Amino acid sequence: MDPTTRAVRDQYDRFPYPDGQPVLRQCWDARYLLAQGAKARTAGQPIRVLDAGCGRGLGITGAASTQPDVQFLGIDISSTALDHAREHAARLGLQNTTFATCDLMTLDGLAVPEGGFDVVYSSGVLHHLADPAAGLARLREVLAPHGVIQFMVYGRLGRQVLDRFAEAVRVLLPADLPLADRLEPARLLAAAAERELFPGTPWEGSREVADVEFVDRFLNVNETAYDLPDLFDLAAGAGLRFLRWNEPEEWHLPNLLDDPDLQARVAGLSERDQYHLVELLTHRHKLECLLTHTDNGRRPVPTASELPDAVFVVNPDVTIAREVRNLRSAQRVESVKVKIRAREALTMPPGPVARAALLLAGQAQPFRGDEFVQALGKEGVPADQALAALARMLNAEVVYRPHPVDA
Repeated sequence: MDPTTRAVRDQYDRFPYPDGQPVLRQCWDARYLLAQGAKARTAGQPIRVLDAGCGRGLGITGAASTQPDVQFLGIDISSTALDHAREHAARLGLQNTTFATCDLMTLDGLAVPEGGFDVVYSSGVLHHLADPAAGLARLREVLAPHGVIQFMVYGRLGRQVLDRFAEAVRVLLPADLPLADRLEPARLLAAAAERELFPGTPWEGSREVADVEFVDRFLNVNETAYDLPDLFDLAAGAGLRFLRWNEPEEWHLPNLLDDPDLQARVAGLSERDQYHLVELLTHRHKLECLLTHTDNGRRPVPTASELPDAVFVVNPDVTIAREVRNLRSAQRVESVKVKIRAREALTMPPGPVARAALLLAGQAQPFRGDEFVQALGKEGVPADQALAALARMLNAEVVYRPHPVDA
């Protein structure tokens, strides 16, 4: 084990991360992730997911609790964190989750299933390695040919406020001091930062967070942040390609530009340059995306003529609610709200699209496009409007199209 890995392990053994209870994170549904790539897995085996750096297991146990037919393996360098993860899994009664101690720099001893893992989670982990590029290359080696890596590293440009405070801590409290001796003075320094540096940023209120969160944010023994070009180079150097962002709407440059002349100018830029402009114009302190093998790619969107025969599933990241007005001995639906991940909720007034959303709210099973059209037809929605509503739901990611093997 290299010295950096040993130091990181010692930190997380002392301060196992993250604090809290199992959570349902966004973009962690295995079938949804696999549906983003053009290649499909082979039928006959369960979906196998590796959480590379699971920490205390809050994400993996949350994901496993909603996908009982998916097999999860969580690995981490910290045995203390893994003890917490096993406790969470046992308390939830999970039968589809196992854990193992493993160094992400080498993956020595990792039990790789035949053909590789279908999905790999690597969220907020690789940037703590001695050599993140080497660690990402190891993950590519254990990824199935059709596989997808759900990936997150720190965004350097969006973390400038945090980095300024971390530098202030280093000036006042040299890094060779024991971590325990730096913690309380750093909290006192955070009180000063709360007055001018932190307000309006994701790190507002940092003085009050739990020790494990404070140490991870400001006293971490090793971390590397990335800007957009760095991220793309990191993926390419590991033999991987960028598939899409976790939240594409946040990286859609035309959403930021109202001027037609600017929109015309950016239309001629490469996708990478458009994303870089978004990063420069906004605060993206995390870069969250999907990666895959270089010979895989984005799955094509079905054409209008393909919609009736295609199979769809409601996106697990979507919540649908209706606003109802009580009338005399009756109720009237005023509007329907659809929330997709961290986006602002979409409010849909009465009409075909709202009816489509209400229909999806009760749809727990996969369905064909023509079945959807027929169901809306019973409510008086013409077939062309029903197909248009389905296309809009697909475009907004309210529904997605799984590969046939996963439908």
